[in-house]
Amino acid sequence: MHHVSRWILLCTVAVAPLSASAADFEGLFKGHDLTEPGCVVGVSRQGQPEKFGAYGAADIEHAVPNTTDTIMEAGSVSKQFTATAILMLAEDGKLALTDDIRKYLPEMPDYGTPITINHLLSHTSGLRDWGEVFNLVGWPRTEMVFTNREALQISTRQKALNYKPGEAYSYNNTGFTLAAIIVERISGKSFPDFTRERIFTKFGMSKTSWRDNFRRTVLNRAIAYREKSAEGFLQEMPFEDTYGHGALLTTAHDLLTWNDVLASRKLGEFVTKRLEEQAVLTGGRKISYARGLVFGTYNGLPEISHGGSTAAYRTWVARYPSLKMSVAVLCNGGGIDATKLGRESVAALRPNVPAPAPEATASTPTAIELSQLPGLYIDERTGHSARIVASEGALKFIALETARETNLVRLSENRYLRGAAEVTFKGASLESRGNDGETTAFRKVDPYAPSAAELQAVVGDYASAEVDGVLDLSVKDGRLIFAPANRPSVAGPLTPLSRDIYHDAEGLIAIVRGAGGKVEGIRFIRPRIYSIVFTRAAAR
Repeated sequence: MHHVSRWILLCTVAVAPLSASAADFEGLFKGHDLTEPGCVVGVSRQGQPEKFGAYGAADIEHAVPNTTDTIMEAGSVSKQFTATAILMLAEDGKLALTDDIRKYLPEMPDYGTPITINHLLSHTSGLRDWGEVFNLVGWPRTEMVFTNREALQISTRQKALNYKPGEAYSYNNTGFTLAAIIVERISGKSFPDFTRERIFTKFGMSKTSWRDNFRRTVLNRAIAYREKSAEGFLQEMPFEDTYGHGALLTTAHDLLTWNDVLASRKLGEFVTKRLEEQAVLTGGRKISYARGLVFGTYNGLPEISHGGSTAAYRTWVARYPSLKMSVAVLCNGGGIDATKLGRESVAALRPNVPAPAPEATASTPTAIELSQLPGLYIDERTGHSARIVASEGALKFIALETARETNLVRLSENRYLRGAAEVTFKGASLESRGNDGETTAFRKVDPYAPSAAELQAVVGDYASAEVDGVLDLSVKDGRLIFAPANRPSVAGPLTPLSRDIYHDAEGLIAIVRGAGGKVEGIRFIRPRIYSIVFTRAAAR
């Protein structure tokens, strides 16, 4: 196999020499050659680049390698640039973070409690994710050419929120799409023009722009590919013109330049300080999310980071203030873990970085736990569902939306770790608590197999004005089939979890019943859409 790598090793002044060999660093990316997608990675210390590496193909069909100048899409890493643009306008006196968004977006509904610009930038607005809304009728992002105008239109049709603004955290793209529109309405300039003038040009990010027109030719842009399947690597590109929540086209070098801008506080105290302010919910709990930045720790080291995922692009950018180090990883393969590679790259170049912590010293689950805890669990607030299974004397957590398995590490009776989250079993319930206090509550349900008559009672058409679409439910081979009326090619089965609760790859679907148990609708419950009801139009 022809291995591809491109290196730039820079000698710097007043910076300690590299502590790892190129081979140590390069070993992290073994296997990425011209037959598959790969990554571009950059690591810097005290603002000076130490190492760049490029691996795999930017274009598999034409055997074009990734290089250190390859441009990829940064996904949600883009959000910090949108937040910066808003903060610059705040510093200019053109807006306040406490402003009601309807001051600038009067077409948005009045939900009884104001949604502020600050809520938009911290994922605490309660707004439904516009992309997930339209996904319900068979048009996920990357398969329909959405613009910010359509995203706004979808948002204006939503009659309810996931929760009262400020009381909870729920990651969604709507807030940052709307923030980009606000920048345009206040500044009188297009969002790409505003950010180019105030950020990219000013700070030397010469290869950075926005994908506001997906048809535009971008020199040195890599093609994104899904995780390899039986058909090989299939292209998965972001064929849409929305921006603000994502759509940043950039390089590893430019992202390291940006990290240095933030670390050196070159944006000034007002913007830098507010960009790094972690949100506080109305109940008083501080969360890890600031304004486009996530504050946490990794193996005891303070870490300021953000990941990105759009179509099959995968990106991760982080700073480690105590080490004065930054890392940027951009990948064009949907099956690549950019976060893991970024952290390992920093550790490879600085052996004094704590090694990944071993799994907590695990005690063995008791016989009672192994027999009583396994089962099916659902969260009817966020739409998550999971199966707990016992295997070889241990417990595993399987997320049904992704089929991803995670080992549960026992801490004490009925208390386990699932990665960084603590999982506690309480009778017939399961609570998963993240390291910033975010909690998901599951209840245990008994397996359920609906009868043919029960399935037939659900058959019919269902409509929603909020989504502006119609769904068809039918029965085939003893299974309930879900299909958007205007896109039958994406029809798929629904799997029963308990009475009147089904699931698909995105979340939960609940049957809504009225008087006498008559089926009146179906309710979608998703991690970014807590509840949208489609009302029954006709039974067949």
